[in-house]
Amino acid sequence: MKNYFSPDYRIIDDLYTDHIFDHFNDILKKKEKDKFLVSVSGGSDSVLLLYLFVKYYEKNKERIIIAHVNHHLRNDSDIDENFVSIIGKKLNIDTHISHLDPNTMSKGQSVEEWAREGRYDCLKNILIETESDWIVTAHHANDQAETILMNISKKTGLFGLGGMKEINDNIIRPLLPFSKDYIMNIIKQYSIPYMIDSSNSDNSHSRNFIRNNVILPWEERDAGLIEGIIHTANNFQDWQESMLFFVNDFIDKNSFTNKDDSITVGKKELKKLPVSARVCVLQVLTKSIGLLRKSDYHNITNFFNADIIGNIYHTKNDYMILNDRKQIIIKKKKLTKKNQLELKIGKKSNFGGYDYFLKSYQKKISFSNDPNDELIDLDSIKNKKLVLRFWKTGDRFKPLGMNGTQKLSDLLINNKVNLFKKDYQTVLTADDQIIWVCGYRIDHSVRINSSTKNIIRIKRKYNRVI
Repeated sequence: MKNYFSPDYRIIDDLYTDHIFDHFNDILKKKEKDKFLVSVSGGSDSVLLLYLFVKYYEKNKERIIIAHVNHHLRNDSDIDENFVSIIGKKLNIDTHISHLDPNTMSKGQSVEEWAREGRYDCLKNILIETESDWIVTAHHANDQAETILMNISKKTGLFGLGGMKEINDNIIRPLLPFSKDYIMNIIKQYSIPYMIDSSNSDNSHSRNFIRNNVILPWEERDAGLIEGIIHTANNFQDWQESMLFFVNDFIDKNSFTNKDDSITVGKKELKKLPVSARVCVLQVLTKSIGLLRKSDYHNITNFFNADIIGNIYHTKNDYMILNDRKQIIIKKKKLTKKNQLELKIGKKSNFGGYDYFLKSYQKKISFSNDPNDELIDLDSIKNKKLVLRFWKTGDRFKPLGMNGTQKLSDLLINNKVNLFKKDYQTVLTADDQIIWVCGYRIDHSVRINSSTKNIIRIKRKYNRVI
């Protein structure tokens, strides 16, 4: 392993970094006890960020963790990994290395997109593993300018014009207000070592093309370019905050969260808003601020305008938006769900978001008006296998008190069950015969009558574990 030169972080003083440390004071206040995961690629920006953080937390270095992600996209990527490892050892800071496999790249996915998503997934995993509070990245003002120009090309709309936020969720970008030139001057002043990414000259990558062929030539003609873009971005972020203030106020007054974690918004109230505000409401509720493209905006607008009852719009980040009779219902997709579960008397089980419990009695007990609390004749299901499953097309049963059978789909329609609830509607079967449409009706064959000697009480209670 090459013995790279690495200066002592203590040589850094306030003469050249006073503005940065003043900014650190502003954004890191009230985080005195937090732990920071610093993302270090080995490049100039991230290495300087690490040195600045170590200097800033000189007396509490244990609060800093180094994270490096090796994308294995270049032949020299292992050299970068070794470099970061050495820096971590010299600074005596815990260093975590993660690896990505380019062979896992999806068909049609760009290298940039794959690398970014993979890198943040790795960082989030290390964040959890190390029990850190924040991911710290070295994005600077030039990166912000590149991001905004890329967002314009991707037609991300007004939210895209605001670019990256300095603090967003659990990510901090403390160098965002500072230009690349400002950063490089500090690096040169203290002879801080760094690695050069050979792929930065590859203009087949969109960001590199914008940096090398748009921004750099533009800066030669206009020295205030970066400052101007950042000023504009800050104005758009102010606009975003204003817009979101009123949108969140609308959401607080006109939406509510259901037991299944779906969110309901009244259509009548929603239609009173301008189209852009309606879309923004859905962006907030589906956590897709900054993710929408021009095509997404048009698709959501058409979804509203068509107003087809039962129509579902699927967002790119796995939310479903249902156009119900008098309301819009939003729900996060459940990617996996158990198909069925056998129930045992005296044992609690969870299925489809509910806890189920069966208890037997040899004496009569009082009936309940709660649709989630039912009594059935134990002898009618004796020696039969009790299984919970999700309902399916073609299911029929004989509702209590009826002479003939009924389609389960008709029962759900009559009870105005929306499509989201339908998807997770459960039934209890005894040797494949439906004996309870959970939460609605039991089958006539298991009813309690004057000759019943043994009783089973079935209760279910909502529980979010699915």
